[in-house]
Amino acid sequence: MKFINVYQITWKDIKEVFSSILIFGPMFGIPLAFAVILPVLSIYIAVHEAPSIAAAIKIPNISSALPAFKSISFMDYFSINILGPITMTMPIITSAVIAADSFAGEKERKTAESLLATPMTKTELLLGKILASFLPAVIMAVIAFGLYGSIVNYLSFQQFGLFILPTLPWLLMLAAVPFLALAPISIVVLISSHVKGVKEAQQLTSLLVLPLLVLPFASLLGLASLSVSFMLYMILALAILDVILFYGSIAVFKRESLIS
Repeated sequence: MKFINVYQITWKDIKEVFSSILIFGPMFGIPLAFAVILPVLSIYIAVHEAPSIAAAIKIPNISSALPAFKSISFMDYFSINILGPITMTMPIITSAVIAADSFAGEKERKTAESLLATPMTKTELLLGKILASFLPAVIMAVIAFGLYGSIVNYLSFQQFGLFILPTLPWLLMLAAVPFLALAPISIVVLISSHVKGVKEAQQLTSLLVLPLLVLPFASLLGLASLSVSFMLYMILALAILDVILFYGSIAVFKRESLIS
């Protein structure tokens, strides 16, 4: 495999995305907006609603805590277990827009034939398309996590006199982003190669990314606690799934599907 071929495909797609503000604007704007709004929301809830919410969803070590510590404990729990997963999944969901356009867009723009004429293997072609969506997702996640963590710490220090982040589970969430992003993006890119247009790919993509919202809702309902052990098991499971999906995509992908 020639990595220069992979680089050329990846760079071409990324340049096309950043050539239109209508594409990259929402893709970057939505996660960054969430990274700003969610910390403010968490501080407000921690100060005004922490005891009642903690009792309602049975958050451990908070309902029974002394009143002086309830807001701080809730802020810590809410920032990591509820808003952290949302911050983690938003860049992946928005980057699926690039993945949906990867091959389907080539078909609509009538450039699929010229793409097939290049001396690239199907592995190089598929990997280049996957990286074109994967890299922006990871970069957006790092920026969103950095912005989110900075605002949370600033507000928590102003309100409580201490910094909430970073914690080990929070850092593991950031480490999980590449593994969490690769699986759906690989599937979406493969779907994009088999549909006729971008709209079809986007409709199927919207169904595929819905499971990403399970994690924040599971935390909110108390069904999952994002402990260190949970995050490590999740990263391991995602890594295995990514390898299976990537090699499965290579096996299923056919260059001829781009001109059918």
